[in-house]
Amino acid sequence: MVKNTFLAREKSELDKPVTVGVLMDTLVEYTDQILIPRLEEMMDKKIVSSEVRLKEHVDKKIAGSEHRMMTYIDRKLTDSIAGLFKRLDAKYQKEKQFREKVVELLKRHNIGTSEDIAYLEGLAQGI
Repeated sequence: MVKNTFLAREKSELDKPVTVGVLMDTLVEYTDQILIPRLEEMMDKKIVSSEVRLKEHVDKKIAGSEHRMMTYIDRKLTDSIAGLFKRLDAKYQKEKQFREKVVELLKRHNIGTSEDIAYLEGLAQGI
């Protein structure tokens, strides 16, 4: 730390007449030893408190965004799964109708034995 010589002056030194040069030297010394360090200290405190507030604000915003994103993903996933099950059910129904139609055609045209047709009917109904 810079030695604070400005405040440690002798009284006799303070009683000397002031010239512009002495005044300027004194102002420069005062600025360098007292004002600038104090301003730096004040700015450091202000910056630290601003950083803390900014971090808290950003953390809240991120948490809110994460919550909205999770809700959105959950909703989209639920919709996708529901759509998938609807398509699977539609495919299942078409396959069942196809098998029932095949059994009906086999019966109508007397293709196969009654045991075979009964077996195929059981398979068509079981799916």
